[in-house]
Amino acid sequence: MAGTRRDVTVVCLALAETDWYMKQLRDNPTRPFDPALAPAIWRGIAAKRPDWPLHSMTDREVTAAVPQVLPQPVSLAICPYHSTLAKNTVLYGKDFLSIRVIQQNFGRRPIAWGLTSGGRYYGLDSLIVQRGIGLHLEPTKPDTASAGIDTHRMFGVALDLPMTERLLFETYRYADLLAGPHGELEPTAAGIAQTLGVPFTQVAFAAEARGDFATMVRYLERAVLLSSNPAIRSALDQAHKRLPTNPR
Repeated sequence: MAGTRRDVTVVCLALAETDWYMKQLRDNPTRPFDPALAPAIWRGIAAKRPDWPLHSMTDREVTAAVPQVLPQPVSLAICPYHSTLAKNTVLYGKDFLSIRVIQQNFGRRPIAWGLTSGGRYYGLDSLIVQRGIGLHLEPTKPDTASAGIDTHRMFGVALDLPMTERLLFETYRYADLLAGPHGELEPTAAGIAQTLGVPFTQVAFAAEARGDFATMVRYLERAVLLSSNPAIRSALDQAHKRLPTNPR
């Protein structure tokens, strides 16, 4: 890792099923972050280093965080919101950890899921905004009437178009994958590339909805270099046919 956002705590939900990992997340200190050394998108922010643990579960609570079925509805207080987990909801260790992390950090520290790990937001779905490959939990609901918010893409959450485009073109790194056709990637690298291709596809179809087929083609050309999904190649071929022709 480049060590740029050392203040970000990455939570592996697979490991979050183990008590030792839950305790490690609680006990490890937060590292400092220097915005001056970060990509432009994070410069000039008022960075405040958290002086509280990621969660406050005691060792006893960690040990008790085992898979179980709720015998009755449970009300969750996530200031200033309240949601309810329905009866017979199945909760795993990672759910107990996620809920406590949200409760302790909501409104105090940014919270986000990666595209491949999101999907369960404990009744807070209306507060989720996608930016690039991150699904961010916001303190307030997004303005869905804003031209910069698209609510018709995948994942069923609002997509922040301007910030996603900025991340795609200014911040994310793609090695040589966007330089042109390349050989087959090993499975892990292929999965990462596929994930990076998802927001390119999303902003491409948002451009189609605006009737901007030139932009749609530009985004899909990048998406096909990252993703092996034949549907994206087909969409690109169709988009080329919809480009206006120059009169001779």
